[in-house]
This record gives sequence, structure tokens and C-alpha cells, in this order.
Amino acid sequence: MIRILIITDVHYASEAETSRGDYESRTVSNPWLRFLLKQYRNFLWRRDTFGSNHYCDRFISRAGDADWVIGNGDYCCDSGFIGVADDPSMSSAQACLGKLQHAFGDKFIGMMGDHDLGKKSMFGGFGGMRLKSWERCTGRLGLKAFFRLDIEQHVLIGMNSTLIGLPEFVPDCPPEEYETWNALREKHLDTLRDAFASIGRKQRIILFLHDPTAIPYLANIPWVRSKLCQIDATIIGHLHSPLIMQMSRLLAGMPKIQGMGHTALKMSTALQKAREWKPFNVKLVPAPGGIEVWKKGGFGELILSSSDTSSGIHFQIKSLVSAR
Repeated sequence: MIRILIITDVHYASEAETSRGDYESRTVSNPWLRFLLKQYRNFLWRRDTFGSNHYCDRFISRAGDADWVIGNGDYCCDSGFIGVADDPSMSSAQACLGKLQHAFGDKFIGMMGDHDLGKKSMFGGFGGMRLKSWERCTGRLGLKAFFRLDIEQHVLIGMNSTLIGLPEFVPDCPPEEYETWNALREKHLDTLRDAFASIGRKQRIILFLHDPTAIPYLANIPWVRSKLCQIDATIIGHLHSPLIMQMSRLLAGMPKIQGMGHTALKMSTALQKAREWKPFNVKLVPAPGGIEVWKKGGFGELILSSSDTSSGIHFQIKSLVSAR
């Protein structure tokens, strides 16, 4: 039996990030949108953007024996909106990853999330992806765009959702950087193509990616479609809560939302294609503290066994939220 733990969306805050205070509101000039942002933060998402540091320590203390620990992205708060190219955000990611790497050593594999690379502010349209963030992620932070683990009949493949779903991120990408981002995408797809080509017919596949926006793009790649019947699970983060996951399924196929800011447009565009998630057997790992409206946060536990009568996997969420 192999025990794999998955932690995602920690959004650790260094002192340098915390000192920025209400950084989001300062990017929104429209008072109505600023009011909506405040209500969204206070009652739906996270009231205290910088209040999740203790969950990293709590995860480490409750992890127990694990064969592998996978970080599925978003280690900083991205308060500069350009990912870890921003020095305060970089210091947050370094602090978070430093704790995880110290606790788990070579058992830890870190992937990238969209906030690590840079993401435009919700309403202000400030910031976006930066190649400098990619370079810092893959360099100084030691994060992976791709990994593969072969464990008995299981093949675990980690991939970068931002590169795969790059067409969705064009508004986040500076025009002068897009050609380089696209070249990184093509190289990443070549790596994934080779990995999928070497998977045997009797092997079972488990995918790891941060943002489910990438899934419809995977669904339209022939060499992925040919292996769909072998995919036991696709482990994602990004959505922060099972509630958002359920809403994604209910709202699959919805029209795009115009005029409510960059984030609303991008999320509704992704939901249009959410029906294509089903054959990937998507499993959400929530943020450690969940969200304000539904604080069912935690980390994922994936157990692999060599069962001949089933897929041989068991997935569950372990709570990190203290009972009140």
C-alpha cells in the first residue's frame, strides 16, 4: 500500500505580503465593484486573505507517514498580481515550500499554481503572468512543470495547467511574452505526449494538475482521449471548496458573464466547458481552510493498492479545520 498526500492552495503570507493590507481594493477604482469585492471576500471566499499560514504547520503535524507528498500549487498570496516575480510573493512561497521541503525531504514534489505564475486582479485587471515567475518557480523554488511516478500498475503524471490551458490565459499574458509562453507550452505537450505513449494498456493513470481549466484542452488531444478509459482520477486544486466544485458541475454549459470583471469572465468561460471533466474522474483537494461560506478545508489522501478487483485507489479529504 502506498500513501500519497496532496496539499494545495495554502496561500502562505510572508511579513512582506501581509504589510500590503487591503491590496485588492486599491486596484479597483469603481466604488460599486469595490463594494462587491468586499462582500465576496467577507461572505464567500476568504475574509482574511493573509490568515492561512497556520494550516501549513497543521498539515505537517497531521501528515503522519507518507510515501509521497504532492504540493499542487499556489503557495503565495500573489498580492502583487505577478506571481513570484514579485519579491514579497516570492518570500511567501519560499517560506511555505521551505517548511514542506524540510518536513518531507525527497518525498515532496511541488507543482505550480496560477497564482505562483501571476494572475490578474479580480476587477482591476492589474498584473498577470510573468516569465520571471516561471523562471523563479522552476529555478530557485524547485517546482515541477512535469513529473511521473510509476507505482506498480499505477502511473502518476503531474502537469502544468497554465501551459496546457494557455489559450484561456491570453488576457493574463503580456503580448511581448506570449511567444515564449507558447513555446513552453509546445515543449510541455511534447513531454506529455511521450509520457502517455509509454503507458501500457493494463496500467492505470492518475493525473495531477492545479486548475481544471486545462481539462477541456486535454480532452481534445487524441493521445489523451485514447487513454481516457485508463484514467482513475484527476486530482485538482484551485477551486478551494467542494461547494465550488458542485457549482461547477451544476453550472456546466452556462453562458459567459460579461461586464463583471476579468475573473468572472474567465470562470464563466471555464464553466461552459465543465461537462468535459466527467471522463477524467475529477477529485478536488480543497484549500486547507476552505472558504467563508463552507469551511470544509483540508488535504487529500490517496491510497494505492495492487487490487485485482478494482482500480486499486482510495481517495478522501482529511480535515484541517478545527471543530468549533
